[in-house]
Amino acid sequence: MGMGDMTARPKISIITASKNGASFLRETIESIQQQSFTDYEHVLVDGASTDNTIEILKEYKHVRWISEPDRHADDGFYKALWMARGEYIMLCCISDGYLDKDWFRKCVEVLDNKPDVSMAYGLAQQMAEDGSLGRVVCSTFVEHPPPQKMDFLPFWLGTFSLCAESTFCVRADVFKKCFPQYEPTSYFLQNHALLSFNYNFNTKGYLPYFLPVVASFGRYHYDSNSVKLVGLNRPMKKQYQAAIVQYGNEVLTGRIKHIFRDGRSDVIKAIEPHELKFYRQKVFDYRINRKFYLGKKHAGGLHYWIRKLKILIGYFLCRRRIAH
Repeated sequence: MGMGDMTARPKISIITASKNGASFLRETIESIQQQSFTDYEHVLVDGASTDNTIEILKEYKHVRWISEPDRHADDGFYKALWMARGEYIMLCCISDGYLDKDWFRKCVEVLDNKPDVSMAYGLAQQMAEDGSLGRVVCSTFVEHPPPQKMDFLPFWLGTFSLCAESTFCVRADVFKKCFPQYEPTSYFLQNHALLSFNYNFNTKGYLPYFLPVVASFGRYHYDSNSVKLVGLNRPMKKQYQAAIVQYGNEVLTGRIKHIFRDGRSDVIKAIEPHELKFYRQKVFDYRINRKFYLGKKHAGGLHYWIRKLKILIGYFLCRRRIAH
């Protein structure tokens, strides 16, 4: 086990789960080392790798790490989270890393100066296995950023927007309230940490703050979860979207009162009945025009119009439930 410096509580903990990722390990660690903000710790949980991961980890004395069998990468992230000592948490996959060398500093400035905000996040750029950079995910956000703080809720309910795991920086107490303990089930809330964290963060009422910065890269390679688990990820994304629609409809009909919370988990306000009309209009506008707001091209054709019709029917059914 490598322990690193244990003398003081760091501002940020970067947590990483690893298994047989030696070919990317140095690049990931060194992208963190190149940050201008240095008050951080790097905590890594390795799932008993059989490549030369451990030999590489021994080269980096600042990394706190353990190596033991686990069931899944998310299981490793959960262990790393509870090893972390930082005030803020960042999650970095073993094959990912950071592009903006001032990213940590920018996140800390947001969270230190905006006590109502619980997460700072930015944009991620795709990277191929050979290291060549591809498209920036949701690049339209640079010129047309998503709504901030409480205004983000209807945007999320309508677009199912995901904050990429390698870009967000979250208050540690909030992260622990929202990050799931991995369980091998077929449902996203127990078996897909990124989807589950985003769902829990937003339904619990915490506030995000977007920075128009290409903060990190996410690498696609033959052994990545995005490739290996594509057959599992697709149905879980459908479950995630269905759960958002259900939660949104419950809020919009007044059956659930959505509560907003600050960075200490204290209640800021609740959505009041007289505000529901405004929220319904915003959410259904985002749902109908989801691809536009996310900077994606419409597929067109019959499928597009069927989807629009379903959303409009949902809107009128929502109003009918309120009337009764």
